[in-house]
Amino acid sequence: MLLQLRIENLATIRNLDVEFNAGFSILTGETGAGKSIMIDAILLVLGHRGDPEMIRTGEEQSVVEAIFSVPENSVQGEKFDLRSELDDSGIDLEDEIIVRCLISRKGRQKRLINGVSVTADFLKKVGRQLINIHGQHDNQSLLQVSSHLNFLDGYGQLLPLRLQVSELFRAMQDAKKEQKALQKQFAERADRIEELKEIIEDLSELNLLPAEESDLRQEENRLTHVEKLTSLLNQVQHQLHELDGSVLAQLEILRKLLGEAEQIDPECAKFRSGIESVLFQLEDSHQELLSYNSKIEDDPARLAWINERLSRIQHFERKFRFDNADELLTLFEKSQHELDSLEHHDENEQEIFEKIEFLKKQMQKKAELLSQQRRQAAIKMDRAIVDELRQLGMEKARFETQIISASFEETNEPFSSTGIDQVVFMLSVNPGQEIRSLVKVASGGELSRIMLALKTVLTSLDTVEILIFDEIDTGISGGIAEIVGQKLHSLSGRHQTLCVTHLPQIVAFADHHYLVSKHLEEDETYTKINHLKTKNERVRALADLIGGQEITEQTLELANEMLNNFQTNSL
Repeated sequence: MLLQLRIENLATIRNLDVEFNAGFSILTGETGAGKSIMIDAILLVLGHRGDPEMIRTGEEQSVVEAIFSVPENSVQGEKFDLRSELDDSGIDLEDEIIVRCLISRKGRQKRLINGVSVTADFLKKVGRQLINIHGQHDNQSLLQVSSHLNFLDGYGQLLPLRLQVSELFRAMQDAKKEQKALQKQFAERADRIEELKEIIEDLSELNLLPAEESDLRQEENRLTHVEKLTSLLNQVQHQLHELDGSVLAQLEILRKLLGEAEQIDPECAKFRSGIESVLFQLEDSHQELLSYNSKIEDDPARLAWINERLSRIQHFERKFRFDNADELLTLFEKSQHELDSLEHHDENEQEIFEKIEFLKKQMQKKAELLSQQRRQAAIKMDRAIVDELRQLGMEKARFETQIISASFEETNEPFSSTGIDQVVFMLSVNPGQEIRSLVKVASGGELSRIMLALKTVLTSLDTVEILIFDEIDTGISGGIAEIVGQKLHSLSGRHQTLCVTHLPQIVAFADHHYLVSKHLEEDETYTKINHLKTKNERVRALADLIGGQEITEQTLELANEMLNNFQTNSL
């Protein structure tokens, strides 16, 4: 249940704080007083995006805050459990849900549930658990045949099954795209196979090894400069060992001197040990140098072979526009893999064909089951809607849900993401009148009553606790308006019901009356809302709706009588 709504700096509202009650509540007020702002504010806390233009002139931020009691159940057909989802999102939940939305002049928007920041999509999921808003746009949706299927599936609680059909359809479409890609690939396959074979033949003949190019370049450099390398190493050997006062000889002298010093002071042992370590390492390096130097020799034949090999590697690098030989190895591996795939193309195509056929059979099975359950639901829904229409003054109305199902035998692809059915609501209002598509025969007032009948039938299954009707009474008046008032009051026995209206016959049935008004103060417009708690206040507001500009005693008496009679009838 909506317990409280607080609004700051939204359009003509400076600061507004309204408490709501269970039962049937109505909001009235002159055109432009701000009733639509109240609906806009509620839409914001349901996750809809706000426009910075909504912010009151001169202010930098709008704030809308709504407090709800926690509903016990989740919406049928929705894979969303309110309590568990809030808990999984780290939102503490006790007795109330506090939704707070902020809109800044710069366009930034922030949404919080019990102080925890959430996304607009998450808030919309939560909002669907809390409130259903029905307005004139809902009436217009009856004129869109595409919406009729949604009404039927909602009534029959068929959304989970429809989701299975939709998922199968999507999987089948993906498989067909894959098949189409394979077929295109097949058309180009012969040329590509020849191209890949040529690449593999070239690179197989090259027989390139990992890191071969860098190893060869290193060896090429050594063979090219063999004389200089030998000269340098001979100089090192001479300095290390052969020269009078060579490095090794000097280190040996140092070792002996430190050995004598150690006899005098043991502290010198660490110096001797360090010198010994260097001496032993240099002696090892000297022996390795001698061995390496003995193997160095000029090899023109080897150098020529290396240059030829590098030239061949560079040829293929240029041919395939690569920067290094490692990329040639990658190309070789990828080409082998692609060739293998193309040579087994027929197997892949057969697999995808079998997959599509399997999905078709599953789709047919689920779609036919969905169609069967739709027909069963349609019979029940039609009876319930006709009963509601008769209560709303359309005693002779006939309402039928026409379901046209495509045949799998006659059509290659009879299905869509919603199954195999087309659903059209049919209506006949007067006796002897041919039943025709509701889109073609319903007037504005009839649309309002049909929508109310639909909503009454659908909400009898709905676990959402709050229903809001935004001028759904458009196009009706008189006795029919009275019946609508009774019907809305009846709905409030199952749901907290709020209605924005201008019809006194509906207002008289309300348990709670909220009057929206605007006033000028220092050349600024302010919207306020008053909960009319006394009977005199309600009679006066009702008389304003009945009497127009001048309220007479007779108008007040009529308003009082309507309030007395309608309140009695609603008990």
